[in-house]
Amino acid sequence: MNAPFYVILTFAHLIRAEHHVSLDGRRAEEGAGSGRRTCRLYCRVGIGFHLQIHPDGRVNGSHEPNQLSVLELFAVSQGVIGIKGVYSNRFLAMNNRGRLHATEWFTDDCKFRERFQENSYNTYASVIHRNHRSSREWFVALNKRGKAKMGSSPRVKSQHVSTHFLPRVGLHDKSERGFTITDRSKERRKSPPPLPPKPPVSKVNNMHAGPTSRQPQVKYWPKYRFG
Repeated sequence: MNAPFYVILTFAHLIRAEHHVSLDGRRAEEGAGSGRRTCRLYCRVGIGFHLQIHPDGRVNGSHEPNQLSVLELFAVSQGVIGIKGVYSNRFLAMNNRGRLHATEWFTDDCKFRERFQENSYNTYASVIHRNHRSSREWFVALNKRGKAKMGSSPRVKSQHVSTHFLPRVGLHDKSERGFTITDRSKERRKSPPPLPPKPPVSKVNNMHAGPTSRQPQVKYWPKYRFG
């Protein structure tokens, strides 16, 4: 008699838990409001990488900016944010081992604490996962090859360059802005334009014009004195 009641109660708890998880993710996104930002997170480790989220759940870095590196940062609470891939439609998360991955649902694993560093870069630490013995935080980090590092690694610290990210807002530039230096000595020298033709000169003026025209000769007569 009581068996169907327990089955119904368990099924109701599962539906309620799933609804609670989806509702938390919806509230986190809808409650972002003015705290929503669309940018790229640039890590200056190695040759420099942009954090990207793949649709299959992988997380790594790419040197060249692309669609996978376009991220949406939204505020969950004061100092706590969520990171979502615009193209992959997945949230950045960290599990209890410190491994980065992307998930379809927004959970507590997707909450990161954003801090501004003195060098104008940001760090992102997991809110719920850390070292329980030393209370050391686990950070989002990339290695010099662009692969996601384990946040639980003792080398991943807030002072290390692998955990420093710079939000870049310019999303329409396909390549990095810069300048080039050209050697002007190798450039072809353009020939000067031809001189305009000289206007015709009359015969009267032609006698006195030009270096080859004859100059009129002046004769001087000697003066004699008589007496």
